[in-house]
Amino acid sequence: MTAMLRAETLKLRTVLMPRMMLALAVLGGGSLTGVVVATAHHDGTAVTGTDLATAAAQPLWFLAVIVAVLSTAGEFQHRTIHSTLLQIPRRGRLLAAKTLVAAGYGAVLTAAGTIAGLTVGLLTMRLTGVPLPGLDLHLLATIAGTIVLGALWAVLAAGLGMLARSTAVALVALLLWRFVLEGILPSLITRPDLRPWLPSGTADAVLSSRADLPWPWIAALIFTGYAAVLTWAGAHRFHHWDA
Repeated sequence: MTAMLRAETLKLRTVLMPRMMLALAVLGGGSLTGVVVATAHHDGTAVTGTDLATAAAQPLWFLAVIVAVLSTAGEFQHRTIHSTLLQIPRRGRLLAAKTLVAAGYGAVLTAAGTIAGLTVGLLTMRLTGVPLPGLDLHLLATIAGTIVLGALWAVLAAGLGMLARSTAVALVALLLWRFVLEGILPSLITRPDLRPWLPSGTADAVLSSRADLPWPWIAALIFTGYAAVLTWAGAHRFHHWDA
């Protein structure tokens, strides 16, 4: 298993896209958080530690999703899955290694972007005279939740990539679900209270304590369930795929 994890990690390290996404995460995380602080300074509003930790969360998760989809669907698209299976014929272990490496990459990318955002945000606050937030357990929990969600989004995307076996199809499906279906589905079935229980809604609820959202720990369990279902579906199709 260790050898498979190393092999999958090496694939990400030797491909340009994952490194570009890491760089973009750092630059984007810092830029977005800086904009949040500058806007708050202009409007005369306060900035909390949670604002800094979550300012770039969703864009960071999307970057992790792109790489995770490429790590699984890309193998089929470029037909490298055949040589991979010749080296590692045990499909269950191969999928487990891909899932773990995707989760690790998602966590690292999200952590890098979040830390960059916090650093730029705090520096901008000091330069503009905005009161600095204190470091407390809630802020640490928010940072940890953001990173864990980055890992779970990557797991979900890796499962979808294995299920779709097409990078374009998987990414289009994710975009349509996130920006179209999650917006209109509650209205179509006349259940406007459904959105907080859908994937994006539960991810948002993990980092929020609003009364109209599920409790963060419940939202985390539900989102983990979504990731597990897609992983299982991808594994099921992969096991029955005739290479």
